Amino acid sequence: MEYNTARGPITLKEYGRNVQKLVDYIREQPDIEKRTEMAYPLIALIKQLAPIATDTPANPQRNWNDLYIIAHFNI
Repeated sequence: MEYNTARGPITLKEYGRNVQKLVDYIREQPDIEKRTEMAYPLIALIKQLAPIATDTPANPQRNWNDLYIIAHFNI
């Protein structure tokens, strides 16, 4: 069993720990094309999890920025 006290901090709390784990999994992939292919569905998931962010005109860029922030700019 894994407790929250033993886990690392969440970078952006509005997306939750599952998105953080998905980003970590994508970061582990050695092939850049595979990482890119996996990032697009993750962006779609981020859009569904934060519907308030979809109202802004700069929505696609904000979602990609959030992905890079969660990945600590290493994706």
